[in-house]
Amino acid sequence: MAILVSIVIPVYNAIPYLEACLESVALQTYKNLEVIAINDGSTDLSEQVLQQYAQNDKRFHVYSQTNQGLGFTRNRGVSLSTGNYIFFLDSDDIIPPRAIRSLVDAAEKSAADYVVGKVIRFDQERQYAPPRHVEFGLYNKRKLTTLEESPELLQDSIACNKLWKRALLTKNKLAFKEGKYYEDLSVTLKAAVLSTKIQVIDEVVYKWRIREEEFMPSITQQQMKLENTAHRLEALSENRQWLTATGRSPRIIDEHDLKSLLDVIRLHVLKFALIADEERQQWQELVLPYLKKFPPSIAEKLPDKERLLYQLAMAEKEQDLMGLSQLLTNTEKSSLVKQENSRFVFQGIEAEYDITKFNKPKMIIETMEKREDNWRVSGKVWVPKASGSFTGYIYARDRNNNKDLPVAFLELDQVDEEKIYPCEEQSFSLELDVDPMRRAQKDATYDFYFKLDQYPQSPRTRVRLHSKGETDEFLKIGRQRMVLYRTNFGNLSSKISKPQRLKSLIKKVLPLGKE
Repeated sequence: MAILVSIVIPVYNAIPYLEACLESVALQTYKNLEVIAINDGSTDLSEQVLQQYAQNDKRFHVYSQTNQGLGFTRNRGVSLSTGNYIFFLDSDDIIPPRAIRSLVDAAEKSAADYVVGKVIRFDQERQYAPPRHVEFGLYNKRKLTTLEESPELLQDSIACNKLWKRALLTKNKLAFKEGKYYEDLSVTLKAAVLSTKIQVIDEVVYKWRIREEEFMPSITQQQMKLENTAHRLEALSENRQWLTATGRSPRIIDEHDLKSLLDVIRLHVLKFALIADEERQQWQELVLPYLKKFPPSIAEKLPDKERLLYQLAMAEKEQDLMGLSQLLTNTEKSSLVKQENSRFVFQGIEAEYDITKFNKPKMIIETMEKREDNWRVSGKVWVPKASGSFTGYIYARDRNNNKDLPVAFLELDQVDEEKIYPCEEQSFSLELDVDPMRRAQKDATYDFYFKLDQYPQSPRTRVRLHSKGETDEFLKIGRQRMVLYRTNFGNLSSKISKPQRLKSLIKKVLPLGKE
């Protein structure tokens, strides 16, 4: 008989997303499931939806309680579970149909203490991997490992993309923090350290929803309350003390230090401008001593943006830190950036700072029209903090050899005097030059990028394609045909191939929008 898997789903006022979550569980190709759905004091119709699923599917079990919070509810789910494995799922997220089967197959084959796979963030328009996972190259290939061999796994402290052996949690008395934010930091760290085998798979096993309100100012400011920051520092400090007390290697402790430093800078220091005035002094007294605990060797590993934030905080340049935070949270009231010949420069009170390397543009194509021998596209491009005109180009990158082929040049000088940065948002309409791809005369897949022309340090960006801009039309290029399509991640790509190959290709690619 197939191994039983317990899926624990805490539910609190999740009506807009709950049915999609539960349906993704019901449609799993792995059938031997015990679904423990706990209604944590919801005041909407979540209870009714849960009961309906329980009536229609005996694998669903519903429990209700007064509101206790996520940590308590997950712990209760573990105590109620009877499966060999446990999987945590939040009620606004979903899992792909083969997620549990892939995780169980890998766990049984490797006898791992837990199996971990890819996470994808998603909304109606696009999908993307969490930046931290990309930066540290997590889950790009399958491997059986340990934390000592792969300490970078500590950069992922999500509880929900992992299939846990129930015995790993219960025998080691691993429990989520109750009544605190960041309840999963302790469990994920200790489980990784105590596991003798960790199986990594390269499949997407969890889809983490970007909620519409997630980036609203009210939500972000809630995250910056002093209690929120204090709970994170407390959890990270307790984890490090445990690592030291249990004699873990410097390699693991250093990785945890880097993870902690990135957490605090990206989620708290970066949002310095959003702290309530009455809490600012206490916040500084809490955060600055914490940052000073890290050795310089850890800070040297920080990316450019985070390093600058760290340096300003450490030097206690409060006004410049405030200005940079305002830039990064788009809350400045006046222009703080000047656009030089080849740089974007933040004008601080005490100094000027080059921010070009992390001032990333964005381009979205909204419409595509096939012409006789090319494509006409239109959309918008955003260059953050641009106060003057700029030029740039779109290029197609061959996936096989990473060769770049320029396909369009942009010269944009539209001005909106009502904006702080009058040239930040631009509309465009242009024709893509397919001749470079025609001359290549080969079957190929191309991904499209945008790059500012006169700013060498400015990062390139993938060209995105709005869902309403999709088309199934083909363009003939010699003996081949070209189709533009929208990838799973909402980006613009193209396929060029001979007609007989293209027919079968489109059946596979276009409906799915594969990357």
